[in-house]
Amino acid sequence: MNRREVYEDISFLLLLLPFFAAALYALYLWAGEGFSFFLPRQAYLGVTRNPYLFLLGTLAILLSTVMEVSNEERARRSERVLPLSRRLQKLAAASFVLAIITAWYANGFSPDLSGTGADLFSGRYTIVFPGLLVFLSFLIVTPISLRSLAQMKTAAVILLLAVPAVIYEVGKRNTLLGLGGSLFLTILAAAMLSWKGKPSKKSLPTQ
Repeated sequence: MNRREVYEDISFLLLLLPFFAAALYALYLWAGEGFSFFLPRQAYLGVTRNPYLFLLGTLAILLSTVMEVSNEERARRSERVLPLSRRLQKLAAASFVLAIITAWYANGFSPDLSGTGADLFSGRYTIVFPGLLVFLSFLIVTPISLRSLAQMKTAAVILLLAVPAVIYEVGKRNTLLGLGGSLFLTILAAAMLSWKGKPSKKSLPTQ
């Protein structure tokens, strides 16, 4: 097995890591509650509110994306980012659909979907994680002038790192405020990363 194949295998495993980690932790909490036919609601919320699982999943996706791009030859990296962007969007959709199904399962597949919707929004990271994947999918195909954005990019990264803290600290007091604040920080960081600044005016030739 050559280096390229090893990188591809590791990258694929990193994509699955957020789902496996969440499933294993859910089983751990489920065992603590006592196994039953339906997943306990507290186990579902325990997984979807855990900031460490969110950070682990986000870092795994970021590392997988970096490995996929760096594994390509420099001349072909620009061609690689578009399939990666589409894959991230599909992964975001799969993550969100899985969160809905799991929340419904935790509510006993009740025809009254109010409890499912409440748990879905109470879970916080079930919405933010797919949103970040979609954001990343657009970010990797957006040309950015690194030379003119050194300070702006650093500030944007700090804002993105603050998103989990806002969700956890603010969200545990007010769910809507926590989600709104995290969404605002994400949009602000995206704008800062996409901003290229004003082009410098060329000096007029002297006569």
